[in-house]
Amino acid sequence: MMSRIFTFSFVVCLLFVQATIHPYYVSTLEIDYRPDRAALQITMRVFTDDWQLMLNTHYDKSLRLDPDTDTEQVVTHSADYLQQHLELNLNGTDVTPRVLGKEYQDDQLVLYLEVAGVVELQTLEVSHRILFSELEGQQNIVRIKTPTNRKSFLQTQGRARDLFRGF
Repeated sequence: MMSRIFTFSFVVCLLFVQATIHPYYVSTLEIDYRPDRAALQITMRVFTDDWQLMLNTHYDKSLRLDPDTDTEQVVTHSADYLQQHLELNLNGTDVTPRVLGKEYQDDQLVLYLEVAGVVELQTLEVSHRILFSELEGQQNIVRIKTPTNRKSFLQTQGRARDLFRGF
C-alpha cells in the first residue's frame, strides 16, 4: 500500500513538473552603428532548431542546419525571410540589410548583416518579427549601440516595433 502511494505521488509530481515547464523562444538582434565605416553592422543570433523549423516550414523540408553539410541555400532563404520579417527605417527611409554570412556557435546560428552608406543615425525604427508565426511565445531582443548611446528593446508578437533616437 505504501509503495502505491509513493508511486502515485511520484507520478503526480512528475506530471506537475512537466506541465509547468514551458519552452523559451528568444533571438537577439544587435545593431552597431559604426560612423567610421558609415554602416550599421548587425548580428542576429537564433537557436538553430528554431531557424531550421522556419526554413523547413517556408522553404525546403529537406534542408538541415549543419556546419558540415550546409548549402548556400541557408543564406539565400535566410535573406529572403529576413527581408519579409525584419524592417529597418533609418532617418525616415526604409533600408534593407544585406546578409554577409553566417556561422554556428554551439546551438545557435549567427547571421551577419550590414546596411552600408549610413552617414548619420538620427532615428532607427526596428520591427523584428522573426519566428512569430512559427513559435508561440517567441521574443526578440533588439540592442542598438552607437558611440554615445545604447538601448535595448524586447519585441513580442503583440509589440514588435520600437524607435531609437540616436542623439
